[in-house]
Amino acid sequence: MRFEEWVKNNHIPFKLNHHDDNYDDFKPLSELIGDTRVVALGENSHFIKEFFLLRHNLLRFFIEELGFKTFAFEFGFAEGHIINNWLHGKGTDDDIGKYLTHFYYPEELKTTFLWLKEYNKVAQEKITFLGIDIPRNGGSYFPNIEILHDFFKTADKDALHIIDDALNIAKKIDYFSTSQAALKLHELTDSERTHLTCQIARTKVRLEAMAPIHIEKYGIEKYETILHYINGLIYLDYNVQAMAGFISGAGMQGDMGAKDKYMADSVLWHLNNPQSEQKVIVVAHNAHIQKTPILYDGFLSCIPMGQRLKEAIGDDYMSLGITSHIGHTAALYPEADTKYGFRVDNYQLQEPNEGSVEKSIHDCGITNSFVSFKNMPEDVLSIPNMIRFDSMYMETKLEKAFDGIFQIEKSSVSEVVYE
Repeated sequence: MRFEEWVKNNHIPFKLNHHDDNYDDFKPLSELIGDTRVVALGENSHFIKEFFLLRHNLLRFFIEELGFKTFAFEFGFAEGHIINNWLHGKGTDDDIGKYLTHFYYPEELKTTFLWLKEYNKVAQEKITFLGIDIPRNGGSYFPNIEILHDFFKTADKDALHIIDDALNIAKKIDYFSTSQAALKLHELTDSERTHLTCQIARTKVRLEAMAPIHIEKYGIEKYETILHYINGLIYLDYNVQAMAGFISGAGMQGDMGAKDKYMADSVLWHLNNPQSEQKVIVVAHNAHIQKTPILYDGFLSCIPMGQRLKEAIGDDYMSLGITSHIGHTAALYPEADTKYGFRVDNYQLQEPNEGSVEKSIHDCGITNSFVSFKNMPEDVLSIPNMIRFDSMYMETKLEKAFDGIFQIEKSSVSEVVYE
């Protein structure tokens, strides 16, 4: 059997808009997902309106029909707690706008958050929002370092000078993205960079050394949350320096995996809490959710979050990528003096490349459909070996990287990028 035959016989068509709140077109996914605890929904590029719209509809279906109770997003772990409090009744609807000012967050995402807040007003089982990322899209040590400083002021004054030192240096690198922080890293002296890294590491060791006292006084959940804040700083610190290396052409293989390690740990942190809801929807870029390494011309860029979750929880993890046939996508280029540290070009997509999943699905005469790879026979021939990544293509063993792909016909870049 050829891949095209598998697609024609097994695809699931879907509507992009569900104005009638009828999600019958998604119901065939129920059997595929079954009792899977963690399902990841991707995107081949950030800032795409139709991807946010599709994921909004899928999120509603997963919550209302499949019993998922946690929405985990590529969003700062500490910042996520603020939005979770908002979802549970703290603040007004309009407040969501001020929580989404540090990146290009489309209106479609605000719509999702407002729907979740309304849902929680009447639902017996409330939805939890979980930020899984390092602070401020990798661009700042805040708010984590400030939260830790406040904790040490009351919990461990003897060691406050350690976090004080780190805080004073961190104020000089307070930006909005990894690329922006990396491009501005030269504003610190070599001595300052080394001292910041050292003091963050010392803060973690001190926290762990005093763990029995903290746990007795504040409880294990509070302690482990504080520990995850400091881990966020450690991985951010490494990630910024790794990105600086890549921009300069001196990056090491696998170096960009620090952020993905932290995101995977954030999901596992949640799952390991016995009081947490155990069915989680994770939303992040395809390159983060896939279950195979990220390679560029044989160069290992990253071992992604999805691969780490697959290794940790096995078949309890499922990766569902999202891509498009034609339209426009967001092409990102690091630029220090732009708003968030990168330029976004509204890149017009050409007809997809030969050997890509986008071309294979389109050539079957299929549009706006989901194709599962989960039960695909091993002897299927001509399986595509590449998928779009922003404005480029990335080679991968598709059926190993993803459990399935949603392909929409036409994508467009959100207006928020150009406002």
